[in-house]
Amino acid sequence: MDFVLERFDAMGRYTWYMKLLGSTNLITAEPANIQALLATQFEDFKTGAPKVMSLKQMIGRSIFIADGKAWHDARVLMRPLFSRENVSDLTVFEDHFQTLLKCLLQPGTEVDETGRKWTKRASLASFFPCFTIDSATEIFVGKSVHSLKTRLEEVIRESSGEIKDVDTVPKRDFAWAFNRSLQIANVRLRLRSLSSLYGRKELKECKRVLYKFINDAIHAADLAKGQGQVRVKYDFINTLRQNCPDHTEVPEQIAGLLAAGRDSTASLMGFVFYHMIRNPRVFEKLLRIVRETFGPADDDAPKRITFETLRSCKYLQNVMNEALRMNSVVPFNSKCAVRDTMLPTGGGADGTKPIYIRKGTEIAYSTYVLHRRKDLWGEDADQFRPERWEEKRPANWHFQPFSGGPRICIGQQFALTEVGYVIVRLLQCFDGIEGLDYDGTRRDWLRFSIIVTPGTPNPKEKAVPCKLRLAPEIMEKYESKLE
Repeated sequence: MDFVLERFDAMGRYTWYMKLLGSTNLITAEPANIQALLATQFEDFKTGAPKVMSLKQMIGRSIFIADGKAWHDARVLMRPLFSRENVSDLTVFEDHFQTLLKCLLQPGTEVDETGRKWTKRASLASFFPCFTIDSATEIFVGKSVHSLKTRLEEVIRESSGEIKDVDTVPKRDFAWAFNRSLQIANVRLRLRSLSSLYGRKELKECKRVLYKFINDAIHAADLAKGQGQVRVKYDFINTLRQNCPDHTEVPEQIAGLLAAGRDSTASLMGFVFYHMIRNPRVFEKLLRIVRETFGPADDDAPKRITFETLRSCKYLQNVMNEALRMNSVVPFNSKCAVRDTMLPTGGGADGTKPIYIRKGTEIAYSTYVLHRRKDLWGEDADQFRPERWEEKRPANWHFQPFSGGPRICIGQQFALTEVGYVIVRLLQCFDGIEGLDYDGTRRDWLRFSIIVTPGTPNPKEKAVPCKLRLAPEIMEKYESKLE
């Protein structure tokens, strides 16, 4: 993403036009323009065409690409799903965390000169999407896909030498379909008007696998309801069916929720540890605060983590905010003008006057650039420093990790709670971390698709490869299994 910042620097302004595949697009990273696009001139713009074209075959009429009344009605249906009551229930996370822990605690640990044990080499970022999709499917449809358990089986086979690399094992499961469909969507996003020509047959197979799981979950919910069993606090599936005239829309809305609930949350988890590996001071400070606030990894550890205690742990919140600032989960987004209109700034010889926008113009806005502007964040804007959030709160529209205005992310508190829970549990279980791909430079290694995730200098390497030092409580509990 460095080239994006360099391009803005070369232009000498934060709003400019660019020709792309025969069309002229406006690019902006101005807070006032982003505010206009998302809030004050909300009715002048709709979801950008490239995003709709790249995702429509997969998630159909989902809230994430809908506009107008369809979007409004879907948002009303989904709001109770992210109520304070539902967001505050963290019990669903612990079962999946225990599976994640087993993936990390495989035989073959290393012992350092002090006698402390370290895990084998592991890619943290590769486990997080499994965790988030397992949690999302259980919460949204009452049936977890249990991709972490599948991953655990593969890790065990890899550790035993039965297979050399889990990524070489052919798959046609839910995780494969999910990953491949997003890869296809990413390519389609870049192809723009030619997007429908790419991956049609393969995407159809991905959709078949994904929708089979969703429809099976719907059927299971029906059976449970018929037997008087309550599977979820908010019966989202039944609410959708009561309010969607066309029942084929139900799995589309669920697929959209799962897409948003997996990758964006997993990306934030990955970037938190990506940056803590590169900033040991931050890791040590957060470790100390987590241990003081939430205690050790004993049997009561999960009970001490609540929605309220996570929210009140200021340094934890600062670390997550700083990771969101440094690496916006969605670094670019777009809108399309539905009428002739104006944006507040970007016009005139010096770029400070209002700018005319013709109907049909695509406007791309970059929160990645916005969040790294030194004139807004200071000369250390390119440094990971959570303490900045204690010194000064950002001005309005300078920090937009979850969008803004009427379409602000409805699940942001759910995402932050899930990420916070995983961070705390990992720091309760492990009190040291060593990155295995960090070369000491300040360069960011990223993998860019619709969602940005941590990358690595080695293209064949999985992201955030590291070793973790077992906390004494974990050493004592699992010692016999780690030989």
